[in-house]
Amino acid sequence: MSKVKQTALAVAGVASVFVAGTSIVNAASTYTVKEGDTLSEVANKFNMTVDDLVKSNNLKDANMIFVDQKIEVPDSQSVAETDVDASSDSAANDAASLAMSQAASSAAASSAAAASSAAAASSAAASQAAAQKAAASEAAATSTTTASTQQAASATTSVASTSSSSASTSAAGGSVKAQFLANGGTEALWDSVVMPESGGNPNAVSSNGYQGLGQTKESWGTGSVASQTAGMVNYATSRYGSVQNATAFRQANGWW
Repeated sequence: MSKVKQTALAVAGVASVFVAGTSIVNAASTYTVKEGDTLSEVANKFNMTVDDLVKSNNLKDANMIFVDQKIEVPDSQSVAETDVDASSDSAANDAASLAMSQAASSAAASSAAAASSAAAASSAAASQAAAQKAAASEAAATSTTTASTQQAASATTSVASTSSSSASTSAAGGSVKAQFLANGGTEALWDSVVMPESGGNPNAVSSNGYQGLGQTKESWGTGSVASQTAGMVNYATSRYGSVQNATAFRQANGWW
């Protein structure tokens, strides 16, 4: 049962008790008129007024009563029945008005609370939707950036591969390799160092700044095939003791 209904029933109960109490107060005793009695004397006996007795007994003439006539005499502590009825009606009306007012206030409070809850839920849903949209946009941007990076890397790899392929083709034709061998290079140095390092391209430059057939940062790493070949042979001999040792080291370690 809601608080509004409980309040209304409680007030109605109070009003009912009040009206019931009025009925008890209005309980009257009966007086039998004797010879020589007057209404005024009867009223005095019961500490009442003539008007009270007239109203209580619906007498049409206050100066005319009869022997053995029954006069209803209200309790001396009560007020006239018509006054009590009026007071009872007023109290009942006040109680009903109070119940209605409290019911309306409670209903208004409940409606306000419901509206507030609905507004909060709507705001939370809007915030969540905005957050999800922002996350989706960020994910899309990240995906696009990643795809672009991968495409750029793929393009770079393709260019490098094309360059290496061109150098290998030239070497296969004998021009670069022939020059390399003619200027003191060996088959082992070509296969173990030149091809893994530069692919046989005398103009190859890595992202780290290594250059030429042998991919070093030495001064002889650029220029003609003849000068690069001489530089590589001298480098292998001075650092590793011989070209054979240099090729063996390159094969074992992946660098030289």
